[in-house]
Amino acid sequence: MKKFIVYGLMALLLWACGQEKSTEEEPKVETRVQLNMDSIRRLYTELSQLRLEALPSKQVAEKGKLNPVDEAPADTLFFVFRENLQQLIKNKNVFGLLEAVDEGIKNGFGDNNGFAEFVTLWELDKPEKAAESEIWSILEDILTLGGSFLADPATFEANYVSSTWPAAYEPFDHAAVVGSGVRFRTSPTLQSKTIASISYDIVKVLEYTDKEETIGGETHPWVKIGMLDGREGYVYGKFLRSPVGYRATFSRNEKGLWQMDSLLSGD
Repeated sequence: MKKFIVYGLMALLLWACGQEKSTEEEPKVETRVQLNMDSIRRLYTELSQLRLEALPSKQVAEKGKLNPVDEAPADTLFFVFRENLQQLIKNKNVFGLLEAVDEGIKNGFGDNNGFAEFVTLWELDKPEKAAESEIWSILEDILTLGGSFLADPATFEANYVSSTWPAAYEPFDHAAVVGSGVRFRTSPTLQSKTIASISYDIVKVLEYTDKEETIGGETHPWVKIGMLDGREGYVYGKFLRSPVGYRATFSRNEKGLWQMDSLLSGD
């Protein structure tokens, strides 16, 4: 079923681009390169050296904070898979992304699960909309924030906020600051006074304001938060992450290959 859908999408996109294909020629989908372990280890080393701002491989426990962690490098095959996936996402490579998606992917908490529903949900079946799909920015954001292996070491969850969220804090009422030295302000504006600089704090979400601001080409709302010590103020939404926001899980399929088997938001 998955192969049939991918072939159909490829034919549709080729038609939309005005490219002629022989009716006797079967559309070709880029397949995963089969590498031996020596090649994979060399690739792993090369990719590791290219990471300029790698997150810590172990999470530092600190009361009232949720420090970043990325356990992906602990598994050579998964690390290489994820680094390749990030490049596919950067290039908005529809077919490369679909190859990395499990046929039974979970898209939500209802009955809208499966590969075909994933394609439709993110408008990847529409040539005029695929490149502008929200899927690219969502996945880029998720994978940038690292993650951790779950109790089953063959399952990895991204991002680290959702995968390591402490049970002591109600996930729908709280969020984590995902940055170091984030300005905690008196009002929802860059011109307001800074109360403090905060780093990786767990905070209470009081209000997502209507005040949006574009900074560095990105637009986010200002969010009113409450610190655990009782202080209230505002942070720019880019630096706040809910544990029930978008997150993804990855696991090995029956062939031992890593694939994304869920992309969810909410609970």
